[in-house]
Amino acid sequence: MTRLIYNSKDNVEFNRAQLSGLPTPSALGRFHQPYSFDEYVGEIHHGLNLAGIEVNHEEYVTTHANNRLFGALELILPALEGEYIPAGGRDHKLVLGLRGSHDQSVTRGLALGTQVLVCSNLCFNGDLGSLNTKQTLNIGSRLPGLIRSAIDLIPEQAAQNVERFDRYRNFDLSARHGDAALVEIFRRRGLSAPQLGKAINEWAVPSHDEHAEQGFTVWRLLNACTEAVKPTGANSNPQIVQQRTAITSNFLDEIVRLN
Repeated sequence: MTRLIYNSKDNVEFNRAQLSGLPTPSALGRFHQPYSFDEYVGEIHHGLNLAGIEVNHEEYVTTHANNRLFGALELILPALEGEYIPAGGRDHKLVLGLRGSHDQSVTRGLALGTQVLVCSNLCFNGDLGSLNTKQTLNIGSRLPGLIRSAIDLIPEQAAQNVERFDRYRNFDLSARHGDAALVEIFRRRGLSAPQLGKAINEWAVPSHDEHAEQGFTVWRLLNACTEAVKPTGANSNPQIVQQRTAITSNFLDEIVRLN
């Protein structure tokens, strides 16, 4: 089960049924038409349904007085024979991350991510695109097409994730090279200074035995980073979690020569 755990005092967790109760700002003028979070999530569900993709579990969190929305939807993709299977690999599940805001601070968009089964760490590595459309008249007719175009990319990127993690698991690093890689991720702003310290400790001695058993690999390095960035604590920010895990994944792709 995907868990969004953001413990900031300003963050509020919701299920989908509760989204309809969230306030939508009043129009600022004749051409301004705020698009509710409930409608936004409804269009995403409709697009997934059209693509034959099921949602196994979903959670949402708002920040900044309900002006910013983030969500995670655990997906199940249809197999070729018509049966539904978890859209991941032997040790991860596929997660669709969504974002959006009423205060224009966060562009509405979708990102593909994964959740590692052992530790429940989230990692986003495939941005399906920012849905660049202003909340003006006719947004209800523009946004659905943008959402469906993004959802069409999910099956291909899900397959790429399986290949990505296979490479991570089979790419060995020395302990020293792993330390150097963590410093580079910090330089690219994939880790904060406190998170760098935690990631170094996780790289040396993982909290989960399954990550230690494979030796020093890129897979172990990924899980050291995502454990350090795991969204807990008073200052958790879901947008930063998504950004930092994407930076980490992109750099690790360079190491295993996927880029």
